[in-house]
Amino acid sequence: MPHPHSWPPSWFDPDRHDLLTPLNVRALAHPVRLTLLRLLREDGPQTASGLGERIGQSSGVTSYHLRIMATAGLVVEDTSLGNRRDRWWRAAHEATTFSFRVPGQAGDVEQIEVSEQYVRMVAQVAYERVLSWIGTLVERQDELARLPWQLGDASLSLTHDEAWELSEQIAALVAPYRRDQADQARGPGGPDETTPSGGPERRRAVFQFQLLPDPHPAGAEPR
Repeated sequence: MPHPHSWPPSWFDPDRHDLLTPLNVRALAHPVRLTLLRLLREDGPQTASGLGERIGQSSGVTSYHLRIMATAGLVVEDTSLGNRRDRWWRAAHEATTFSFRVPGQAGDVEQIEVSEQYVRMVAQVAYERVLSWIGTLVERQDELARLPWQLGDASLSLTHDEAWELSEQIAALVAPYRRDQADQARGPGGPDETTPSGGPERRRAVFQFQLLPDPHPAGAEPR
C-alpha cells in the first residue's frame, strides 16, 4: 500500500504545472530565466526583444535563454502571434513545482547543488518582493488602516504527517482564489484584474508560503 504522502501530492496537475526535479532543474536555475518565465506568466506572450527591453538585456541574450527554456518544455512558441520577423513566446504551464520526492529523480551531489542554487533564487525573489512592498508603506499612508495585506509567522510543533496535512490544507484553501487558470495571463486585462461593473476593486496579489523546520531549535548549539 503506497504511503499517503507519496508523489504526486493531490494538488499537482501535470497539465498545469511544470515539474522540476534535481535532474532537470538546471534549465531554470538562472536568474534571467526565472525572471523571463515570471513575466510570461504574469503578462502573457511576448517577444525576445520585448522581454529584453523589460529586463535591460539584449534580444540575443533573451533569445538564448528562451531557447534553453523551450528545450526544457518551460516555454513554447505562440504561433498565433508570430510572424517572419518576431517569434512570440508564452509560458507552457501556469505554475512551476519543484520536488525532491519524485521517485527515481533524487539526483546526485552535483544536481543537488544546482537544486540548492535554484531554491536560493526562488527564496531571494520572495524576499525582494516583500521588501518592495514594505518600501511603499509611506506612500500608502492614507490607506494603510484599510489594507488586508499582512506578514506573519507562527511557531508550530508538527510531526511529519501533520506537516503534510497542513501543506495540503493550505493548497486547498488558496486554490479557489487563483485567477491564472484556464491558460490565461495574470497581467493587465487578465482575469485577476477584470472587475465586474459596479463590483469591488480587484488587485493582483501573491501568496508566499514557507513551511520549514526551525534551523535553531531550543537547546541546539548555534551554527
